[in-house]
Amino acid sequence: MTIDQLETLEMIVEKGSFKAAAEHMYKTQPSLSVAIKKLEEEFDLRLFNREEYRPKLTPEGLVFYNWAKQCLYTFRELKTVGTELGSKKVEPFLTIVLDPLVRFEALEGIFQETVLSKHPTEMTFRSEIMSVGEELLISGEADFSISTKSSDNDMIESVPFDRVEMIPVIAKSLAKKHPGLTYKSLKQCPQVVVLSQGDKNSLLKKDAKGFTADSKKCFVTDHSLKHKMIISGFGWGRLARNEVEKDLKKDLLIEIHDENIKPFTLDLHIMRLKHKPLGPVAKAVWAQLLQNATIKKSKRPTKRN
Repeated sequence: MTIDQLETLEMIVEKGSFKAAAEHMYKTQPSLSVAIKKLEEEFDLRLFNREEYRPKLTPEGLVFYNWAKQCLYTFRELKTVGTELGSKKVEPFLTIVLDPLVRFEALEGIFQETVLSKHPTEMTFRSEIMSVGEELLISGEADFSISTKSSDNDMIESVPFDRVEMIPVIAKSLAKKHPGLTYKSLKQCPQVVVLSQGDKNSLLKKDAKGFTADSKKCFVTDHSLKHKMIISGFGWGRLARNEVEKDLKKDLLIEIHDENIKPFTLDLHIMRLKHKPLGPVAKAVWAQLLQNATIKKSKRPTKRN
């Protein structure tokens, strides 16, 4: 039995077919079949029921697969530890993806560990919206991400970091044209919405968070542009309470209070790939991010609907 055989088994189960697994592993389909056949012959065990259209684990195969996953996890952990222990090199570059809603004070200590430290590591802080941070982690283009978590992924370590209250606001100059600021009166007023590339269809669903399906829309791809457009009277939208507190006090913006246009909260997570080795600077940055996690320091506030 080899690690390669176990990884082949894992990939066939995850991808649902020998063909898809072969494409993902950049191997030929016959080579995967041979690897599984040798594994079955070694233990006189039938792992897959091949009578169906897609390979399905036999009851014995399911038990073996679950043990194989534990074995692979331990192997990858050991590989990570070995790489970190054996490498004395400092990372030349590190990239952190930040959701535009991340409060700047949440990055306290990061500059001391990187930019201002004696290490030659160069830092890139990249601003991205929605789930782009997760995608960049998986593709290897980022080392850490502070963003919303779109789904559970076994490859990613995720820790709750901060909670942001998003409140509906409108410019005072525009509010005068919509008496009462009711849901009905605002239907003809564009809702300014940040749109990640390719996710307009998901936003058009009625249950999309913070999205009013039956009103006019104005889509932007940048959060700072959304803020500017709302405060300039191009439409209404939800912004983080902490970023509009001064605008509310100056009467530049007015908070909308309507049963159909409620505030909501967004949970931000700090994320990294579980099995990606961390050099000395990356370790320090991750430790600082964990220390800065506001949700762990205090009781989580009750979610507002």
